[in-house]
Amino acid sequence: MKDFFYKYSNREDLIAVRTSKMKLSYKELFDSADKLSSKLTFPDSSISNYIPILSSNNAEFILITLALWKKGLVPVPINIRWTEKEVESVIVNNKFDLIFYEDKFSDKIKNLNIGKFSFEELFSLPETNTVFRNNDEALVIFTSGSTGEPKGVVHTFNSLASSTINGNDILKQTESDRWLASLPFYHIGGFQIICRALSSGCEIIIPDDLETESLKKAVEQFNPTHISLVSTQLQRLLDSNVKVDESLKLTLIGGGFSEDELIFNADKLGWKPIRVYGSSETASFITAAAAEEIRNKPGTVGKPVKNTIIKISYDDEILISTSSLFSYYLNNPEETKSKLKNGFYHSGDIGRIEDTYLFIETRRNDLIVSGGENVNPYEVEKALMEIPGIKEVCVFPIEDNEWGQLVACAIVADKKISDEEIKKELKSKLAAFKIPKKFYFVNQLPKTSLGKIEREKIRAMFNTEK
Repeated sequence: MKDFFYKYSNREDLIAVRTSKMKLSYKELFDSADKLSSKLTFPDSSISNYIPILSSNNAEFILITLALWKKGLVPVPINIRWTEKEVESVIVNNKFDLIFYEDKFSDKIKNLNIGKFSFEELFSLPETNTVFRNNDEALVIFTSGSTGEPKGVVHTFNSLASSTINGNDILKQTESDRWLASLPFYHIGGFQIICRALSSGCEIIIPDDLETESLKKAVEQFNPTHISLVSTQLQRLLDSNVKVDESLKLTLIGGGFSEDELIFNADKLGWKPIRVYGSSETASFITAAAAEEIRNKPGTVGKPVKNTIIKISYDDEILISTSSLFSYYLNNPEETKSKLKNGFYHSGDIGRIEDTYLFIETRRNDLIVSGGENVNPYEVEKALMEIPGIKEVCVFPIEDNEWGQLVACAIVADKKISDEEIKKELKSKLAAFKIPKKFYFVNQLPKTSLGKIEREKIRAMFNTEK
């Protein structure tokens, strides 16, 4: 299935990559990648197939990915927002031998005792007679770590191609389309923008960075037909009053919970939003719901895309079988065995299906069990967010000898508000056992680069207190 991503490689008439400073045709992109692949020669045959790449979104990342693919090596995008310690932990624990890095991130790897090549060094290497490896694996993408230690999710060319094929009834991509690279390439949603474009001859628009002003500039300057965002990005773009062109076909909204009202507001302003649900393990989205469907089925994440089966287990867990499913977790057979059973991925999400529409209730790992009662933190968060003065919130458990767990919340407030005022507001909305017993007021909540609140970090921060 590797050829699936190479079918436009000789097209001089199609733009493959565009930035504010340059553009490359498909032929130029693939010719440059071929040239780079001939420079990748490693005298030690024991060098791992897996090559980490520490990089922001840029044309070099795409070139290196294509060069590694041709060589039979597997790109492993590394989160640029990780600390030096976090990067080192992933590299060492997975026994990677080499890393390619964008020069500005050299401080994050300065103490690593492995082979290191900056992009400048990489592109300056001499061409050689090189040996190619046969490999069906195409990508290792690390989970966000929002529910614990990041796991290396291994995808094949077949699973990446299947994701593109399965979703194209929604995307309806053509050679004249333009994808905005609005998500980090080190997350599956961002990497799949590359895959979707390569498979359809689309143009990849790379903004100067992923800040709101740069995204706004790229949207207004280059008029993308396809955009993929998380809800935080969408809200900030709406607040910035960015004008979208009529040529915009759709905006995918994923990466976690999004309010129905946000979808409706974006729809009124011409963003043509589609709420999607998926994960690193499913190679991006496996359900989709347009605004009109959400009006009819409030809260839904939509129906499954083709070649996908979703069912609910006896204990309400969402189980997924799809042709885009990952193969295994790198160096983690125990986790692989616990998540992949009888052809189904056990997502860890709790949900229900109504009239073929999927609804997400919570993550199993996020459930709080207090005095034998199950508390859904998302339900509590929704009630809290309705209280004036609360800007952001995360509900999590505090371990307790008497109750097992207590319901706690970390709050970012934009005005002064007391615990008692909050409890009073919640009394008419939630059962007593769901109302938080501990309140922590903070200036900000730790988040991933996609804007997901890092529950595990917050839980660890406050669980020293009892």
